[in-house]
Amino acid sequence: MVLVSVIGDFYSSILPIFYEFKDKITTHIIVHDDFRSDEIFTQKIVNGTLKFIRENNLNIKSYVIKMDEDSFTAAKTVTQMIDKHLPKKEYEKLYINITDGLANIGVMLSDAFKPKGANILTYDRYDNEYNILKTESMKTYKVQNSLPIRIHLQLKDVEIVETQDISFAKKYEKNLNLFFEKYEADKKLYNSEQMKSRAMDEMPTGFLYEYYIYNLIKDLNYDDILMGVRVKDKLSSDLYTENEYDILVMKENHLHMIECKHRKELDITALLYKLDSIRTTLDEDANIMIVSNFDEYKPSSIDNKNSIPIALKRGLANKIHFRGSPKKNILEFIQDVNEIFGLKSDNLALIAQKNKHYLPLKDQQREEIKQEISDFLKKKLAIDINFFDYKELQRLLQYEQSKTLSSYTKETMRAKKMKNFIKMILTMLNSLKGEVSLFDLHDYYIEHFKS
Repeated sequence: MVLVSVIGDFYSSILPIFYEFKDKITTHIIVHDDFRSDEIFTQKIVNGTLKFIRENNLNIKSYVIKMDEDSFTAAKTVTQMIDKHLPKKEYEKLYINITDGLANIGVMLSDAFKPKGANILTYDRYDNEYNILKTESMKTYKVQNSLPIRIHLQLKDVEIVETQDISFAKKYEKNLNLFFEKYEADKKLYNSEQMKSRAMDEMPTGFLYEYYIYNLIKDLNYDDILMGVRVKDKLSSDLYTENEYDILVMKENHLHMIECKHRKELDITALLYKLDSIRTTLDEDANIMIVSNFDEYKPSSIDNKNSIPIALKRGLANKIHFRGSPKKNILEFIQDVNEIFGLKSDNLALIAQKNKHYLPLKDQQREEIKQEISDFLKKKLAIDINFFDYKELQRLLQYEQSKTLSSYTKETMRAKKMKNFIKMILTMLNSLKGEVSLFDLHDYYIEHFKS
């Protein structure tokens, strides 16, 4: 297969097609205009694709053709150069990707090669599909291989310098939920409750917030996800810019971003300009979400299009979406991420419910939980005592010496899960960590006993 990629305004539109056919391509010809910015973009793609070819031991020969789009003579020269790369004139193996390409050369290449049996290809970046146009037919195909984030950036000659360890978020998920939802990111209060984790204690709150946000969306239907991605975007051999992205999400060859700002005050206008300026490093069509620590999750004015503040209106026009803290609006946040990034996830309510969350309990809620557990134990153990009375519970744990308990009760209490459960209650009553332990207790009850 000989693939011709004509670079136009959305130069990264050629990358999904290159990746889709990487195992079939024998020759890759890149055609670009001689305009300075096009030359820079083309060189980045050439560098990125060559590195990818080398690292994956692919047998692909690469060629670059620079031309003046407005010159008929130059366009004719391009057709002749492409023709030279088909020594056996097997035009059915020629695929010309004119997606977002140079209009004049696209028309001329189509006129020159389609009648000979070549395939004219266009990529629909919105539906992640491509059309193959022949002389007598046109067929549509769904792209089967979504670009991983690392390869998407590599093909654009963007180097990933560092990423955060996602396993940290999974390992400390409960601690992170407690930290942000119950203690409102107050490390002093968090540590006073003896929930201290050295790994979390040594990490700035802003990084912890990124892990917390990741945990909220980790079960959605994306193709790839990375956290804390620091990159070098090469502009020339000795010049580059550095950027860092909190969370990157790839779906159907679109790379989106979440910027996490655990602050109550933000210069939204400055932040919007900054994020819009780094969009092309990601994807010309990327959606960007800013998640702050504002109490109001979704500014009420957003629903009224006529009263949106100018900064937010400018953001929406550029696919930058501002949100406050999701901790009290978890389902709505998950729905927003799913819709804005086009993730097409099912069972969003179930995903939101699946995560265990630890918003502060009111006294009534605490008593309801205690009553639910107490009623369960009374029925399960066939014994009528106050299971949240320390002395009664301590006596109960001496059941080996008790003659008043039935054999059924004793046998039930010998079960490992039940014995651990009762010991957990005793531990809760014998400490100052009542609220934290009540969460643990309720989790254990739901996981092991509540059907």
